[in-house]
Amino acid sequence: MTTRLRSSRNGRCAAPALRADGLALVAVLWMIAALMVIATGVMYAVRGEVRAVAAYREMAAAGALGEAGVVLAARQLAGAQRRDNQLQQFEITFEQAAVGVRVVPLTGLVDLNSAPEPLLIELIAVAGGVDRGVAARLAQRIGDWRDADDQPKPDGAEDAAYAAAGSPFRTRGGPFEAPEDLLQVLDVDFDLYDRLRPLVTVHGRGNGRVDPAAAPPAVLRVLAGGNEQVASAYGDARQASGALADTTRFPASFIGGSPTSRYLVEAAVPLSNGALLMTRRILDVASPQDGVPWTTLWAERIVEAGPGV
Repeated sequence: MTTRLRSSRNGRCAAPALRADGLALVAVLWMIAALMVIATGVMYAVRGEVRAVAAYREMAAAGALGEAGVVLAARQLAGAQRRDNQLQQFEITFEQAAVGVRVVPLTGLVDLNSAPEPLLIELIAVAGGVDRGVAARLAQRIGDWRDADDQPKPDGAEDAAYAAAGSPFRTRGGPFEAPEDLLQVLDVDFDLYDRLRPLVTVHGRGNGRVDPAAAPPAVLRVLAGGNEQVASAYGDARQASGALADTTRFPASFIGGSPTSRYLVEAAVPLSNGALLMTRRILDVASPQDGVPWTTLWAERIVEAGPGV
């Protein structure tokens, strides 16, 4: 009788103790789980910061390499006894890294401030990929935007047309100051601007004609009216014989060679993700400033998709 009472009492005392032990174990497990979540979050945050630091470091190094490529090309241009008005492409090795450099005399681009209307039509139709009727209308609107009068061309647009269309812009009645000004021209959208941007300049100071010897392949296609075969044939002949290559298959009113001291210098540095960091400068090597043998007229640094991206 006495033994059974003791067993019963021990059972009644053991049950709360077991429950307390179970709750303590659950609490410990929850604490361990919470610590694991915190540790995982910290680990991912640290990894993210490491990746960000690595990306910043790569961009800084690539930017420095691009600047080095531009400066080396500029020194070569500024120190030349004779201006070379031909397109140049080469690769330099700096700190064991390859940098692709392209030097484009501005006479090889389409000057928005002086290009004649027929050339603008070809530019917009071929490079912009729009119907020639639309291209003709936009070319006239570019002419109206930059000319000083307020008389619209037959398919052009002066300020009244901009107001009627609800555009916040008006014609300048003066030169384009940057290629981005194209976005102010009535009915020029960003997609069209983006396609035209690499082929145009506002710093040419020429007669509006293009020098085929200085023109990139995309501009050669414009000169050829979109005929890829003509453009490629001239590009091959230019590589073989330089400025002596035959230009007779291009419209005579579009082409003309003239000396220039202004160049677009591009340096391309590959990144680990397959993209390219592009450093671009428009330089005037005939206008020294503050002891530097060239003047920078425009500058850009931008990441672009590489060949495999």
